[in-house]
Amino acid sequence: MPQYWEYFAAVVFAAGGVANVVLAPHRFSSAVLFCLAVASAGLGVAVRSAAAHPVFAAVLAVAALLLALMLGLVLLADGVLLVRRYGPQAALLATGAAGCAVLAVLGLDAVFFAAGGEVLGVFVVVVNAAAGYLIALFLAFTGYVFIWGRSEPLPQTTHVVVLGAGLDGERPGPLLTRRLERALEVDAARAPGTPGVVFVVSGGQGEDEVRSEADAMADYLRGRGVPAERIVREDRSVNTGQNIRFSAALVDGTTPGHRATVITSGFHVYRTALLARRVGVPVHVVGASTSPAYWLAATLREFAAVLWLDRFPLVGLSLLLAVPVATAVFEH
Repeated sequence: MPQYWEYFAAVVFAAGGVANVVLAPHRFSSAVLFCLAVASAGLGVAVRSAAAHPVFAAVLAVAALLLALMLGLVLLADGVLLVRRYGPQAALLATGAAGCAVLAVLGLDAVFFAAGGEVLGVFVVVVNAAAGYLIALFLAFTGYVFIWGRSEPLPQTTHVVVLGAGLDGERPGPLLTRRLERALEVDAARAPGTPGVVFVVSGGQGEDEVRSEADAMADYLRGRGVPAERIVREDRSVNTGQNIRFSAALVDGTTPGHRATVITSGFHVYRTALLARRVGVPVHVVGASTSPAYWLAATLREFAAVLWLDRFPLVGLSLLLAVPVATAVFEH
């Protein structure tokens, strides 16, 4: 039997992460397993090495606390900035709330450092392990978003599918405008003498919108010089899964042997690709730029959405963190 369960669990989790990368490289469960390995190893260092290697343990602790402090302050500041700019929307309030939660954990650590206590110490270990794991998972997700968001269009693209986003009155909002401009860049990059791409604009009418997103996108493209015959509207979808399914049906029905590129925002590329796999539509997804101020809040929202998308396997895996946490608590 292993003597150091936290390190043994870390090795097992890391091995599972490697296997998952080989078998299903697109799945976020790989990041979950690697973050479990990091959290388990961190528990081992914090609990077992503090007495034997106090300087090493102190350096790691300070580094982790500074990282958490910086993340908490950035999330809080970004949430406040966006709420002041766009109003109290749920996603923006959630960004500030996440920052407050991180800072609250640091406050709990400060209370324990000042007051001590065995019961409080157990609580602090559990809370820090969970918080550290979630922070590591979110940072890993930002890496996924950054890498997937830098995808390039397929060579010789024949169709560009633009996924809808919110409108500003009757016109595309800033997020949707960037997607449309990215689609126009793909068209402009076509080799001279080749036919222009067909634009499939996909988006229905939301409850708070005066028209369908597809109609607004079509008008925008016509205003930018795209002929009406090169614009196909898909105005029934109300979510990303329907965007993909309905648009794929339109493309398949118009041009045999097509090569389609889907355009969305950079932070949304990874989840779009996951949803496309889920509905059985093989697509290539490309990201448009996003305002730096909005990127963090949008990425946090995508993080929650991806966790919800595969909630049962991801939550099941995450509960395995209880093994090294329980070992650290009950043995020490």
